[in-house]
Amino acid sequence: MPARAGSSPRSLGELAAAVAGEVRGDAARAISGVNGLAEAGPGELTFFNNPCYREALAKTRASAVLVTLEGARLLKGPDALVVADPSLAFARISALFHPRPEFAPGVDARAVVEPGAQIDPSATVMAFSFVGRDARIGARAVLFPQVFIGEGSTVGAQALLYPGCVVREGCTVGARVILQPGVVVGADGFGFAWDAAQSEHFKIPQVGTAEVQDDVEIGANSAIDRATLGQTVIGRGSKLDNLVQVGHNVQVGACCILCGQVGIAGSSTLGQGVVCGGQVGVANHVAIVEGTRIAAQSGVKDDVDERGEYIGSPIQLVAEFARSHVAFERGAETMRTVHRLEKRVAELEEKLAALAAGPRTDKP
Repeated sequence: MPARAGSSPRSLGELAAAVAGEVRGDAARAISGVNGLAEAGPGELTFFNNPCYREALAKTRASAVLVTLEGARLLKGPDALVVADPSLAFARISALFHPRPEFAPGVDARAVVEPGAQIDPSATVMAFSFVGRDARIGARAVLFPQVFIGEGSTVGAQALLYPGCVVREGCTVGARVILQPGVVVGADGFGFAWDAAQSEHFKIPQVGTAEVQDDVEIGANSAIDRATLGQTVIGRGSKLDNLVQVGHNVQVGACCILCGQVGIAGSSTLGQGVVCGGQVGVANHVAIVEGTRIAAQSGVKDDVDERGEYIGSPIQLVAEFARSHVAFERGAETMRTVHRLEKRVAELEEKLAALAAGPRTDKP
């Protein structure tokens, strides 16, 4: 079992130095941990970065609050630790109080390690894990129970693979990668050719690999399919949420964010820093330029060449979508107006027709 390093109290001044912040209050004040605005108590540090939480800020019992310079003006009571980005500073300070657990190195006797596998002496392989022939496990990597590492695969230094993860044959997981429970790297891509003569879908062999580069984190039950030929790649520092599907031969650039239930179809390319909100769908063979941000539940069917923020299905730039949405919301009113005008035109046409016919002469 892992043993967590001790979380001894730290002074507010020490924490400020760690995040390049400025203390407004007692720099010697002892901070024992971090917590949310509503939950924090004496001796704890919290953060404020959204005006929506002003009421919670006014009621917080925390001893200190991470705030911007503007936010510091709202504080009445707790000390302020002024930083440029309270969320980032909070994350860094939280990591100080909650460091990565330490694991006892070695291979559990109940694990299966096939001949030719190379496991660094500082790595941890827990019970009921499987390491295939010629696989390589790097320094301080950790394989939890029921992790499967296929033949010839590589797991980098300090990688952390939680229970039920699968890295299939010939695939690569980089250094400091975190795979949450149930992640599958290198399952067969979804490739079939229709055989009309046999009335069946003929499976296309998926003989490529998948590479997850350094510092990537992949959420629970996500799948990164192996390439049909070549490689599927998840770029350095990218973060994938739970239940994300990345199809065969997809190239995800560095530092991308893919939120829950995003689906990227085969052979698509995402540039560096692309952000996809939850349930975004990307069609196959689509290229998205770096820095693009796509709102939740949007659909991408064509290349995105212009960097910007997009929404809708098919997607539009946010400004264009807003104009379209206004027009759509007015659609019912417009239809009623058109209907009234059509009725009025019909009435006028009847009157004009009657006038054109002239007075009736068949009256007695």
